[in-house]
Amino acid sequence: MKRITFILSAILVFGVFSFSSAHAIKKCQDTDGNWHYGDIAVAQCSKSKVTTLNDRGFISSEKDAPKTLEQVQKEADEKAKAVAEAERVQAEEDERIRILSVYETEADIDRQRDNQIDSVNGNVAVHKAYVKSVTSKIQRLKKKGADFTGGRKKLNLEQIAEAQARVDTSNAELIKLEEQKTSIVHRFAEEKKIYLELKNRS
Repeated sequence: MKRITFILSAILVFGVFSFSSAHAIKKCQDTDGNWHYGDIAVAQCSKSKVTTLNDRGFISSEKDAPKTLEQVQKEADEKAKAVAEAERVQAEEDERIRILSVYETEADIDRQRDNQIDSVNGNVAVHKAYVKSVTSKIQRLKKKGADFTGGRKKLNLEQIAEAQARVDTSNAELIKLEEQKTSIVHRFAEEKKIYLELKNRS
């Protein structure tokens, strides 16, 4: 096999110097390490780098091997990370610009925070009053239906279940409202931190 390859190489090299400039020769090495020459090189080495030689045996052009799926995916991942990072940096800069345009003093930040918390507290008060009212209704229904039987007892139990479902819904909303207040406090604390950093920097 080595002897055949050597003879083939010698013939091709000899042929290189005898061809005119219109007869370029291509060469490549496939994934198994075998060398291919001539027009079949491109077909045989579709996954490898292809080199074109001129009539004097010098390299006239080179075509890189096509990228693998892994390389393509890696480049796509790196591009996505770069885009995400650029968007994050831009979002931070936009937030800084917004804070400086909205607030003139620290007191403005505290006032805005307190206004939003007061608004949430208003909703909390409404839900608590509603829960108290419906809970009282449930107690009355239970007391009233203690001696019921048959259809009246069934209707009474359905009314109690419906009222309890409304209480559960309001209690779940109260939990969300408390979480919202905590979020407001944290958000404005972060805004005040950014505001002070920007003021000190300027």
